[in-house]
Amino acid sequence: MLCARKLFEAIVLIRGDNGPQPPPGLYEAQELLYARRAELDRLGLVEPEPPPPTTEQLIEKAAAVTAPVVAIEALWDGDTQGWYVCIVAIVRRPGRDHDRYDQVLLTALRHGSDHRLFTGQVPPWPEAQQGTDQGQAVARALGVPFHFTSPDIPDTDLSRWWDTAEADGQGPNSDAPSRTSS
Repeated sequence: MLCARKLFEAIVLIRGDNGPQPPPGLYEAQELLYARRAELDRLGLVEPEPPPPTTEQLIEKAAAVTAPVVAIEALWDGDTQGWYVCIVAIVRRPGRDHDRYDQVLLTALRHGSDHRLFTGQVPPWPEAQQGTDQGQAVARALGVPFHFTSPDIPDTDLSRWWDTAEADGQGPNSDAPSRTSS
């Protein structure tokens, strides 16, 4: 499983009934499996990461969205492995997080785990730069605005495009700082 980059499935196995007893905690299991995967990687046994989608592929994916696309947004998200940047198409239809707008995921960009923080590899965040570059290109191709509130600092509690004056046409409805560009 580790050779196929299936970390979550490996965690389930190591913490299951057939694993060591008592089972390791989640973080302990994760650290054990990171170390083992690094060893397998040094031996050349781990499948390479699939390449991220090209800008052209993202433009095609965004153009295929059936709801009206009103903006392209890059935003931070995270999981047990670390931070990553999502590029989403904001569409005009009620959604889970807003009564007038929803989002369609175009891609998620991750350039390594949060172990980079401890080794001094980040910041800068290469996935933020890639998200900005590709997001702006997709937005230009569709003729819609691009929005990325915080390309420099990962955070999930920030304003979204739909919180901007451009989204509501009446002025900002959020006190949070916003960085929007076309």
